[in-house]
This record gives sequence, structure tokens and C-alpha cells, in this order.
Amino acid sequence: MAEHEEQTSNLDAALERQQSLLENSLPAVFSAYDEAVRRKVTRPLVFLLDCEDEIGGEVARAWLGAHAVADAIEQRQLESDSDAEQGRGETTVFAHAFPFDQCRREVPQVFPYLESLFEMPLPSDGILAIVVACGGASALTVPFSAREDNR
Repeated sequence: MAEHEEQTSNLDAALERQQSLLENSLPAVFSAYDEAVRRKVTRPLVFLLDCEDEIGGEVARAWLGAHAVADAIEQRQLESDSDAEQGRGETTVFAHAFPFDQCRREVPQVFPYLESLFEMPLPSDGILAIVVACGGASALTVPFSAREDNR
């Protein structure tokens, strides 16, 4: 029983960190969504990757190339030396939107526990985001009202 409680506690902690990462990355999420709308992507779903996470980094390197990810991490670290001194736990993120139907086919192959996500309708009041961080992935909704300029 104690092992199950510890596992549940670890999952809860990971979900909290993923949610916090998403909240701290809203400009990147909205930018990825807006770019997808401009490209006329059908029913965009935004991925937010923690490039410094084992799994998020693996996905980012597959999409962007190892050198691009390494350069982005190095640049972010150089820019945030003062942030680290202030105790901020910043990380390098990448956000990009894909068509929902493409994600429905591909995401369950990598994250089978997200398969049921694609049986539900997209949120009408926000953006569906998949956050890949903390050794896994979770699906969260970003309300349109969270946009700083409230378009």
C-alpha cells in the first residue's frame, strides 16, 4: 500500500510540475497556436516540450535536430544565470502545434496512456496542450482567457 501511495504522490508531483511549466510558458503556447491558425492547421493541438527532460528532449531532438536543441539549451542557460541565482527553476521549452487528427494517430504510439484523450472533443474555450516533461506527458487545457492581451 505504501508503494502505491508513493507512486501516486510522484505522479501528482509530476503533473503539478507539468502544469507549472505550461503556466510559465503561455506566451510560447499561444504563439504556437496562433502560428498554426495562420498555417490553417485543422484543430490545432499544441505540444510543449521540456528540452532538458529525458523524454521531452528526445522528442525535441527528433523534431529539431540535436544541434538546435543543444544550442537552445546553452543559450537559455547563458541568459538565465541571474535567474538561477534567484531560485527560478527555468528550463528550455519548445512549443509547436499539430493537427488534432495527426496527433490522434501518432501520440498513442508514444504515450499509450493518452489514447483516451482523442475520444473526447477538443475544448471549445481553450487550447488543448500536451506537456512532455518530468519523464512523461499530460494533456491540459489552456483557457483562451489566459492570453495576456485577451484577444
